[in-house]
Amino acid sequence: MTGIKRILLCLALALVPFAGAQAESARPPVVVKLFTSQGCYSCPPADSLLGELVEQGGVVAIGYHVNYWDRLGWPDPFATNWGTYRQYGYAAAQRTRRVYTPQMMINGLKPADGSDESHVRTLIRSAKASAKPASPTLSWQDSSSLQIALPDAPQAKGAEIWLIRFDEKQTTHIMRGENGGKNLAYHHVARECQALGRFNGQARTIQATVTPGDVDWGVAVLVQQSGPGKIWGATSLLAQ
Repeated sequence: MTGIKRILLCLALALVPFAGAQAESARPPVVVKLFTSQGCYSCPPADSLLGELVEQGGVVAIGYHVNYWDRLGWPDPFATNWGTYRQYGYAAAQRTRRVYTPQMMINGLKPADGSDESHVRTLIRSAKASAKPASPTLSWQDSSSLQIALPDAPQAKGAEIWLIRFDEKQTTHIMRGENGGKNLAYHHVARECQALGRFNGQARTIQATVTPGDVDWGVAVLVQQSGPGKIWGATSLLAQ
């Protein structure tokens, strides 16, 4: 083998892992929703796992705090009626009346015990192969105006478009209840939710107004089959 051929071969081999990294980063993100509560003793491990998933990337992660544990003596300051309602919607779609915390929903279809890290990661790996043809492109026009560009995706026609504003991280000293006395961290905490209508399957651009958060924050846009069901596309973007 000549010197030139050796150089070319080395360059080709060096590019193989780089190409693999590019392919990995080009995969559409997996949507991981965590239903949690500060009043739930078994939730902290799931809250920590969501933070690890955010740090590792490759997911659109959202923490929905539910309010049905508030009666135990500690009202969760991040709990919302609409977050709770969303979890009950998933239960109905899964044909069960059971809701629980911590629960994760992977890509809108696969439920999991949020504290079962092995199962959650298995579902995420499997979901990475799922196509998301309606994933939007997000860009800030200013500090509160978001442009959402949707691609042609006729198979997602009729899906709902949702905009969720989340706090990147919140830490709470919990005074009472099952987690009383603990300082706990929460990640990608859902604070506002907007319904932006239905997707007609054709490329279009939407302008949305977002209320800026009080701490570091971002947004996620989901294109999801009603039910709630399959997620056809999702993207998240941090505030400027």
